[in-house]
Amino acid sequence: MADVLKEAVDAAKKKNVSTLVVASTSGKTADSLFELAKGEKLNIIVVTHDEGKPAEERRFNEDIRRKLLANNITVYTHNQSFIFLRKVINKLFGRFGFPRWYGHLRKAKEQYGSGIKVCYIITQMLIEGKVLRDAKVVAIAGSKSGADSCGIFSVKPGNKWPVLDEVILNRL
Repeated sequence: MADVLKEAVDAAKKKNVSTLVVASTSGKTADSLFELAKGEKLNIIVVTHDEGKPAEERRFNEDIRRKLLANNITVYTHNQSFIFLRKVINKLFGRFGFPRWYGHLRKAKEQYGSGIKVCYIITQMLIEGKVLRDAKVVAIAGSKSGADSCGIFSVKPGNKWPVLDEVILNRL
């Protein structure tokens, strides 16, 4: 995991991308990225997986959350209603032949594996939550535990979904 995080930070600096987006279930990956990027002029956004769960059922470590927030790191938990709404819209659009988000994700997974697919998902969640509007970001995610993939994504108002510009590291 540490090498993926280092590659992501190095790519962000080399390509002048100021925002790193990371998926983190327990907070360990987010904390590792924070420690690695300390002192760098990088904006870190952490996407958690505790949507709609009561505090006692959340997996993201509360001490890590407090540490990140105290250091001006954005910790974003997606609104559950967006996920439900996306599923309803996806069904309706699919019936009329419009492009479908889940089909797009299936193709990404077939081409790159689960890690890059999760990078797409967390970037899209931030677009839906209006955290990202027009930017390039380095997205970091993994298939299971830790980080195994990262890529540079473009977020533009005219695009339905984030666009993968470059795969930095992908450990299928």
